[in-house]
Amino acid sequence: MSLVEPDGLQCYVGNSGSRVEARACFVDRGIALIPIREETRRKTWWCCRRRSSHHETLLPQRTFDFDDLLGVSIDTEVGALRLVHCPRQNSDGPRFRRDAFLDLGGREGLAQAQEQWATRVTSRCNPGQRRFLVFVNPASGSGSAPQAWRTTEDLWRVVPGIQYTAITTTTPGHAYEHVKSMDLESCDAIIIISGDGLVHEVWNGLALRPDAERALALPIGHIPGGSGNGLVKSVLDNLGEGYGILDAAFCIAKGGHQPIDLMHVQAGAECQRVSFLSLSAATIADIDIESERLRCMGSARFTLWAIWRILRPVRLSAKLIYWPAEAPGEPAAEPPPLSAQLEDQPPWKMIEDDFTILWGCNTEWTSWDTRPAPGARLCDGMWHLLLLRGAAASRTTLMRTLLGLNAGEHVRVPGVEVVRCRAFRLLPTSGGGHLVLDGEAVPFGPVQIWPSRVHGSVFGGEFTNHPPV
Repeated sequence: MSLVEPDGLQCYVGNSGSRVEARACFVDRGIALIPIREETRRKTWWCCRRRSSHHETLLPQRTFDFDDLLGVSIDTEVGALRLVHCPRQNSDGPRFRRDAFLDLGGREGLAQAQEQWATRVTSRCNPGQRRFLVFVNPASGSGSAPQAWRTTEDLWRVVPGIQYTAITTTTPGHAYEHVKSMDLESCDAIIIISGDGLVHEVWNGLALRPDAERALALPIGHIPGGSGNGLVKSVLDNLGEGYGILDAAFCIAKGGHQPIDLMHVQAGAECQRVSFLSLSAATIADIDIESERLRCMGSARFTLWAIWRILRPVRLSAKLIYWPAEAPGEPAAEPPPLSAQLEDQPPWKMIEDDFTILWGCNTEWTSWDTRPAPGARLCDGMWHLLLLRGAAASRTTLMRTLLGLNAGEHVRVPGVEVVRCRAFRLLPTSGGGHLVLDGEAVPFGPVQIWPSRVHGSVFGGEFTNHPPV
């Protein structure tokens, strides 16, 4: 049904420089622009000295699905409505901008009924007024975050209901210190345009507040601006969306969000962290940290360093103690100290070996092109431990494992193990090396991952505010 009159909102739309009178009418799941009368033009061209011509329709009927619309913004100066529209190129491709302008005939044509129409359409497409605090990290990855913010801002400034304050980070820890002391009433969500490291920084700053439980309930939006971007890739892939800046900005503007498991991490006596993504040791941690010297190459740095580590693998002698996912019950609500005994206490299990790969993952993707934990979900209460150890860890097996990470085919490589657990402790027994938590180095030594008492929240879920139209 129409919100303005039985025949729909009357307007003018343009196509190829022409201006055609049309009606904007509601159909099953969206809005259809229907020409009031069919208008055509004669098009003529010459070929082989012969003149040919045909008639083409100036404006065929066009439909906008509510799932692809972010709302209708109003330009009172010219008397026009903008349908903010981001369709997909195909069923599994990326989104692109294809806004439509409905000319109402100048400022005098913009009546209250048309404004009400725009407001009610917008309520069908997004949740309304929101205030975003945006952190942009220009030093992340290859320095692409400022361009990602320009693309995002170009979209959000025409989406009804979105207000934002952008902060460009200047030093490591800038966002961490800001969120530790900010007024939680000043924003409704935090948006991060960077890699996973800044996401880690923000969640850890929120976790140190006296009102941490309330602070961690703030939705976090991640727009890819770093080398890895595992969180945003996991969110978009789970939604069936393409991976890209506009895709992430669109999903955040839609407003749906979902919970995510957060884990309490203790690394040594002093280091207490919150984790959302992964913990790696041995070869994977070495690739992550040692490739930092190639940061200017963007994500290609991981590939180049991985080739080097296939030739010269890194191994870690350690004990891995874990609570199997299939075991009854749950680990204690409060994590024990690292010195507490867990071995030989059912249902805890232990593996002691030389690990070439030891990678614990909370998300399905740890970077946009690396899928170490196929089937993992953001809030399933489990971590997936990817292991390659002992005599099975030949250079050939390591190469096949690393090559299979992109499509998740590494799980089919003989010798590769995937252990699902609810908590685990890693105790190195010799040597040194790197430990990497959510893309950031932590002190090498005993480390423990334990379920947190609270969950986080991330943008990227089904938008359900669907009032009748």
